[in-house]
Amino acid sequence: MNLVTGVLVCFIVASVPVCVFGLMLISGERRERKRMTGLCQSGVEVQAKLVSLVPFGNRGYASVTYEFQTPTGTVRHNKGASQGPAHVIGHEYPMVYDPQNTKSVHLGDMAAAHKERRNREGYVRGAQRLTLLSLAAGVLATVGLIVSPS
Repeated sequence: MNLVTGVLVCFIVASVPVCVFGLMLISGERRERKRMTGLCQSGVEVQAKLVSLVPFGNRGYASVTYEFQTPTGTVRHNKGASQGPAHVIGHEYPMVYDPQNTKSVHLGDMAAAHKERRNREGYVRGAQRLTLLSLAAGVLATVGLIVSPS
């Protein structure tokens, strides 16, 4: 096996996991983009009050609980976050929630939700490019391996 054959085999072996990783990214980011699109279209912005901050572990993380009002009553939302001066019990923070599914929330105002949706669209495009490039590299390496005289 000469150097050219070794390099082509390495490209084939490397392109398979990169392609699979790209496909996993695409599915996850599409799901998150769909959720963010739903929040941007039908979401309602409310002020959520931080009611609980419980540290866990020794690395500065905490479980935070926000409480906000909906037309059907009071809803609590639990989230993991890093501890810091930004989280103060009793303060109110903007939150966008979906009226059909109160578990689907985004901490931040509507402008932040729109920005997050645009970011997710960019992530999907990047994952598609990664997958296509790795697939093309694998195909070209396979063709090169077939065509190359050994």
